[in-house]
Amino acid sequence: MCADDFGLGNSACLSILQLADAGAITATSCAVDGDFATVHAAELRRLRPRMCVGLHLNLTENPQYAGSRALPHWLLATYARGALDRPSLLQEIRRQLQRFEELFGAAPDHVDGHEHVHQLPVIRELLVAEMQQRYGARVALRSTLTHSARGAKAGLIQLLGAAQLARLASRAGLHCNSDFAGVYNLSGDSPYAPRMETWLRSIEDGGLIMCHPELPSVNVARPGARAREHRFLSSPAWPQLLQRCAVSLAPFRGAG
Repeated sequence: MCADDFGLGNSACLSILQLADAGAITATSCAVDGDFATVHAAELRRLRPRMCVGLHLNLTENPQYAGSRALPHWLLATYARGALDRPSLLQEIRRQLQRFEELFGAAPDHVDGHEHVHQLPVIRELLVAEMQQRYGARVALRSTLTHSARGAKAGLIQLLGAAQLARLASRAGLHCNSDFAGVYNLSGDSPYAPRMETWLRSIEDGGLIMCHPELPSVNVARPGARAREHRFLSSPAWPQLLQRCAVSLAPFRGAG
């Protein structure tokens, strides 16, 4: 159970720390250039190794990266091939990995991408080669491949490079999650618990469920999807659902 976007917002960091401390999640992905990554890194370090911490490679919403562009830019540039400055992109991947090591005093347990950019052409090849050279098989890589139909959005995400990334990772000896869930429309207002039960009952052993919890704001009458995730995951209903579905949470890290 992996919470994304650590470092990007204070309410997300505080939510993730609370959930990690309670054992409600087993992993988080940190955007190392986020405004709050440095603020809360020490608190997150305290929870390792029982809490896995990975790099959330951020190329789309990163003011610290001069080449940061919205996702459509990367889709066009990577699938057009030849349109990317590969040395500059590799330098940025290395910089964010190095920044993670400085913040947490160790290699990441896993790597994924903000808006799943890590699976796009060119980016995935550069990333996998750098991970293999830098860490061997010690660091896992997130796959967005699903083994059950989980909606149009999940299907579109995996079409953007999941199968190719999984093959690349396999050839490099990198561990990936066996299945992927947690994708839905965050702008909607449907209940979170039924979604989670559907995912738990269909996900394969070794699969990864992504979440984006945030602390609810006291000034908002109707909490958004992220706040609803936090409320559910911090409630007794979450361990009860895990028990009812006969699911136990496990770490997400490499084989080394």
